[in-house]
Amino acid sequence: MNVRSMSGSTGTQALILAGGRGERLYPLTAFRPKPAIPFGGVFRIVDFTLSNCLNSKLDRVALLTQYRHEVLNDYIRQRWSELWKTGGKDSHQLVCLAPAAGRRYRGTADAVFQNLAVVDSAKPEYVLILSGDHIYEMDYRELLSRHVATNADVTIAAIEYPIADATHFGVLEVNKDFRVTGFEEKPLNPRGLPLQIHMALVSMGVYVFKRDVLIRNLVENCQSAVGYDFGHNIIPALIDSARVYAYDFRDEMKGEPRYWRDIGTIDSYHDASMDLVRPEPLFNPYRENRWHSGPTSFHNGPHVCGGAHVALSVLSPGVRIERDSSVEQSVLMPGVRVGPGARIRRAILEEGVQIPADFQVGWEIEYDRKLYTVSPKGVVVVSEMPKLSEPVLPYSLQEKTIAGFKSDMRRKVRRHAA
Repeated sequence: MNVRSMSGSTGTQALILAGGRGERLYPLTAFRPKPAIPFGGVFRIVDFTLSNCLNSKLDRVALLTQYRHEVLNDYIRQRWSELWKTGGKDSHQLVCLAPAAGRRYRGTADAVFQNLAVVDSAKPEYVLILSGDHIYEMDYRELLSRHVATNADVTIAAIEYPIADATHFGVLEVNKDFRVTGFEEKPLNPRGLPLQIHMALVSMGVYVFKRDVLIRNLVENCQSAVGYDFGHNIIPALIDSARVYAYDFRDEMKGEPRYWRDIGTIDSYHDASMDLVRPEPLFNPYRENRWHSGPTSFHNGPHVCGGAHVALSVLSPGVRIERDSSVEQSVLMPGVRVGPGARIRRAILEEGVQIPADFQVGWEIEYDRKLYTVSPKGVVVVSEMPKLSEPVLPYSLQEKTIAGFKSDMRRKVRRHAA
């Protein structure tokens, strides 16, 4: 079977898991699902998986939505419908599938189980399960080719990852042919690679299933209430009973893993955003027309006034940075305004936030914690316009206020200790 027929209308059905609430990304997910968070100025996180589907010539794609599903549904309808048609997909509409009234998805596998009617009606040979909250570039036809070449029942896209961070993912063990011999979801002590003990092979949450294998195992687990998750239930149960292979997501020319980021926390979102603005970006979605996004509600690009300083920051459409202000290592979402003389450092400013003149964010973390969400690595998230009961103080007086706040905290600590 050639690659084109595998990705064509009768070959593969793609299902994008896009229903996560994203608690660890709060407050960015207070009013939107995780895949709809702006990223890189002109994109939403889900745009990267959808672009991969479009560039891989996949004809049948559905998004499985749940939390704030109407937000993502509106975005797909308003921003992606025309792109999908012009990309040659007008014969199969891009659809969003929320749970039926009164029901909810109990896990990743259950989301697919509750939408098996889509798989039954299309009758594809393969089902491709994807995540809507990852940043990466993959031609899924290469993954499908690997799946066919090994006659696998299931193929898991996998990547080498630092072992210190592997506890957040499913960790695979493989033999020399990359057949999976062991799988553990989010282990406390991940097993390192034999020749690179500081690295582990982790699941990217991207799976290819033979259709009958997927349906049979979803029925056995979800319908029987055994379990509802791919990582915790479906995949571990298949290791000894099916042909499960790993697809090594690796750049063979460079001899290193390809770029892939899971956007699960404020820190991972900020880190991935900073990857875009390095002198030599680790990932560059602006270099060519491979990445698609819908038009924004702002028709003008970011504007930086004279005397303002901007370094290593993502500026979105409609952003305005006034004179004598400073923005460093920050993400400014669409419509943000930074007032004259304000200073912003290592921060994420939500859509439409306006920072008053002479205000500062990210310079005194203890003070910021009192007002905003601050991540473990010290990234400050300003999700609404700062509320000021008094006029903004000059820096010298702000610093005195911060010192007073610290003094108050020290007094409270001493009283508590006494």
